[in-house]
Amino acid sequence: MPWLEQGAGDTSATLLVDWWRRQPDTVIVETPEADCGHAEGGADTPRGTWFDESVDLRDPEREALTEAALALVAAVETRTRKRRPIDESNHRTLVCRVLANGLRCHYFRRPALVAYLRKADGYTGGPAWLRGGAMSRTVDLLAKAGLLSASVGRWRAASSTYVVTDKLCGVAQACGITDHSLTYRLPLQRLVRVREGGSGSRQMDFRPQYAGEALRWAVRLSAYNDFVARQDIGLALTPEEEAEWVRHWNEKRKRKWDEAEDGCRLSRPERFRTDLYRQFNHGCFKYGGRLYGGWWIDTPKTLRPKITINGQPTVELDFSGCSIRMLYHERGVDFEGDPYRLDDITAYEARKGLPPGHFREAVKAMTQALINDQNGKETEMIQLPAGLSFWPTFRRRQVRQMIEDKHAQIKDAFGTGAGLRLQRLDSDLAIDIVSELMKQGVPALPIHDSFLVDRRCKFKLRAVMTDLYLERIGFYPDITTV
Repeated sequence: MPWLEQGAGDTSATLLVDWWRRQPDTVIVETPEADCGHAEGGADTPRGTWFDESVDLRDPEREALTEAALALVAAVETRTRKRRPIDESNHRTLVCRVLANGLRCHYFRRPALVAYLRKADGYTGGPAWLRGGAMSRTVDLLAKAGLLSASVGRWRAASSTYVVTDKLCGVAQACGITDHSLTYRLPLQRLVRVREGGSGSRQMDFRPQYAGEALRWAVRLSAYNDFVARQDIGLALTPEEEAEWVRHWNEKRKRKWDEAEDGCRLSRPERFRTDLYRQFNHGCFKYGGRLYGGWWIDTPKTLRPKITINGQPTVELDFSGCSIRMLYHERGVDFEGDPYRLDDITAYEARKGLPPGHFREAVKAMTQALINDQNGKETEMIQLPAGLSFWPTFRRRQVRQMIEDKHAQIKDAFGTGAGLRLQRLDSDLAIDIVSELMKQGVPALPIHDSFLVDRRCKFKLRAVMTDLYLERIGFYPDITTV
């Protein structure tokens, strides 16, 4: 693939095999109560990280480790018939991905277990190299070679899991593997996704009638992903800030999946996921389409200034009040000022000696809920940012009325789900922006309607954001530095 530089490592697989043959082997153990992932078909609390086909290693370390592992496996394998070339290729790929997933959990997850499926039909619809039967045989062989320690699960009790051994860690180190050797590359068919409903609903099967449009988006995203994968996207955190990042990620995952305290948790920030994909909602391409997948998108806002690109500090520019301004612009009306500034709230902040804009994020959250709400009944129920309750001075229905009074010209769009339609527009714009900057050799990291670039490229980013918004919408945007 274009994102992997070809070449083999200089580690001698034969020497590694000879050395590791003298080490104690690890075998598969039948452990019904294994501390592991979801039960296959059950609903137990997740204790491991599910095998992910997109987790891989970079060359030349990838080639070196794969060769060493295959040599160790060949030494314990009892096959009497040689694999066909296609089967050998699939076996090679699966060995590499099994090891990559194990190392991912070893470096970044606690417990460091990989949960996987052993059923023959466990990976239906996946790539040709990933099948349940092949997965179980490969894990068994790697465990017999002493590279993994594996536990076979039991129906509705515990999932099958594996964890890397000290033996594998030694082989990996000899091959030059570090946590920076991991990569995460999505195949073309996973770059455009559609859910049946809103966030969290089931992902739909791909529809052939959308192939042309979706393929064009996927090709653009693939080119961008290849470009960003060649950049060094870093995060310059102190130990305290790193702990905050990890806490934020674990809390977010716990809320999303209703995970118990003893579930799989991140132990260090993962920064190898850089591929972006588009996520549409409600069964069509009219709603959503925003970009997800890049690790920087989930970085807490307070820590985003610590992100670096190729060792250089970054700056973030934002389309201020993007959704609500778009509603005005669609009607041929320009809007000036802060769309989230409410006079009564501002006066209250002054009376209480609070800093100007203290409640801005809470007003923004309610305004966005009004735009995104499809039935007009959920706005008062949303969760506001911590510490920004309007009570007891204002009730939420009072704040809602203030917002509707301020934006009377577009009030009829509230409660109609217009925000979901506008997400399609701002996501089209985001792809245009990052693609144009890529042509200029500038890596830009999108966070929905804001973008991170090397500080030296700030004015290039502002110019591209302005020109493309003006071209699509017909009005000048309000761009602020975050």
